[in-house]
Amino acid sequence: MEKTYQGNLEALYNVNRELWRRLRKCESNERFEVFTGKDPLDVNLLDTVSRRTLYDKPISDTEQKLLQLAEKMRYPFLCFFGFGNGFLLKALLKNRTLAHIIVIEPHIEILYIGFHLNDFRREIESLRLIAAHIDDFNADAAMRFFKMDKVTIYAKLYNLEITTSYYGGLSEAVEQINKIMIDAILHSIQAYGNDLGDALTGVENFLINRYEMIENVPFVDLIRQKNSDLAVLVATGPSLTKQLSLLREIQASVTIISVDASLPILEKWGIVPDIVTSIERVEATSKFYENTSVEFQKKVGCFALSALCHKRTISLVKGTKCLIMRPFGYMFAFDLKDFGYAGIGMSAANLSFEIAFMMRFRQVAFIGQDLAYGKDDLATHAGDHIFGTKDPSARQFAESGNVVRLPAWGGNGEALSNNIWVLFRNFFIQNIADTRGDIAVYNCTEGGCHIDGAEDRPFGEIVKRLVDRERKKASFSLRSEPRAIISENREKIRETVASMIEMAQKTIDEGGPLLSELNGIGVRLEGLTREEQLKGVDFQKVEELNKRIEKFKKKLADELFMKYFNETIKALVVNQEMNIAKIVVRVAKNIDEKRTIEIEFLCAHRFWLFTVLGAIEAQRDIMLKYAD
Repeated sequence: MEKTYQGNLEALYNVNRELWRRLRKCESNERFEVFTGKDPLDVNLLDTVSRRTLYDKPISDTEQKLLQLAEKMRYPFLCFFGFGNGFLLKALLKNRTLAHIIVIEPHIEILYIGFHLNDFRREIESLRLIAAHIDDFNADAAMRFFKMDKVTIYAKLYNLEITTSYYGGLSEAVEQINKIMIDAILHSIQAYGNDLGDALTGVENFLINRYEMIENVPFVDLIRQKNSDLAVLVATGPSLTKQLSLLREIQASVTIISVDASLPILEKWGIVPDIVTSIERVEATSKFYENTSVEFQKKVGCFALSALCHKRTISLVKGTKCLIMRPFGYMFAFDLKDFGYAGIGMSAANLSFEIAFMMRFRQVAFIGQDLAYGKDDLATHAGDHIFGTKDPSARQFAESGNVVRLPAWGGNGEALSNNIWVLFRNFFIQNIADTRGDIAVYNCTEGGCHIDGAEDRPFGEIVKRLVDRERKKASFSLRSEPRAIISENREKIRETVASMIEMAQKTIDEGGPLLSELNGIGVRLEGLTREEQLKGVDFQKVEELNKRIEKFKKKLADELFMKYFNETIKALVVNQEMNIAKIVVRVAKNIDEKRTIEIEFLCAHRFWLFTVLGAIEAQRDIMLKYAD
């Protein structure tokens, strides 16, 4: 047993350091006693505190649970609350269709015992088994799980299985984990987006900006400009105003990275940021620059603008500019590494944090990052914000009951938020976790919500502790590429756009005839009852079309195709794929059920193929406009 346990520990060390540390501290089982029968699988545990056993009858309880899960034998993942003795998990992992099991355990001793009883080394190393202690399982861990290849598309199949009746008595803990999981699923769906128009606007904006991008400062030069020990990230939440007086006092000694919405406010306060971030694709963002003077803009160290920003926004920026490619497939395809990649989040503030990390700051302070309504007056923005301090719909939204309640800054009760701000907050949580402790993140907002991974501290305290006012920061030194390099980059862009157009046309030519056939048989199927479908349909033709669908989908999974078009089509198809996944995993008990599944699979792909081809055609048409 000890050899088995040490092997499991070695595997955990490489993939799950948090659990490895906890188990290393657990030297024996004190709360749980182990009872074994004659059969090696007859292992039960007694909780000496509650005087309850994990199983009534370990072998029959496990067999019964396996029978309950039989209908899920084609699921690519399963989620469990409770590790138990581990034998259920070991049995399930014999099914090679099951790519991942994630199991959350509230008692470290049960994991200690389970890893002595079962050799999970290979499953742990391959991430087929992902175990976590409840205290380590948070929003970031759940979001990472639902981003895994074999999990994302099947996320709507999620259900938290209770391993044994013992764990059913821990209802609060089960609810806690269930909420974290469901919130992570919602985040993963929202992060994909659902708006083809928005995706295509991004493609067009990038193509409009492509040559201006390579004429301006490369992003790689900007991130080499670290000029102080503390980066202050300025957002525009209701709490910002209270911090501006102190920020003005220390501005010569800290690096200020501000979102675009705060720029007019900072000018009024006489605060010059080092970096200003913009990420929005819409023209409305340009108003932040309309409301700041040219003289003030020229004092700013650099404007870090997403290459997807509206052309008017970029044209109104009169200071030093850096247009940054986001980590999208088609942007990677242009092979212009010096001009990317940042902007994995969904707000200018998320971009600010990424830039601070890339600049290798070890200390970052947030101010104005409320991500929640003002406590007393439901304010949405700081004073002097050009769109006002309140969203007109804030009161109506708050009274509708649709508010999201989050832990408040400093542990002071709850903060009222909304789904958009929650999405921004989740990206902060992920980004902070990604730094793996390389950055000390202080949330000095003094209002709004708590952000997991950031330490809530008053701004004055952090300034007193970290800022040397006698030490002045240096100015940035930035310039664009030599003309020869700019010419080479222009040619790269032309060649890549031509390649994208060619692949789009080829895909349309291949998919069009398949869509016509699917529509033909689909119309006939829609006019029949289920019994008539099973009796009157040519299932040889159905099977042939389904094979062609699978073949076409494999082509869409090609690495180069994904680079070129995934950002456009994913917003449309991810929800469809999640619904199709429910068809794919169903287990057919007889020939009629098998044929019913085949019909549903075919019909579901009619709209799927229509939307995919339509999106590719729309992207092709945009690229044709900028094919010079």
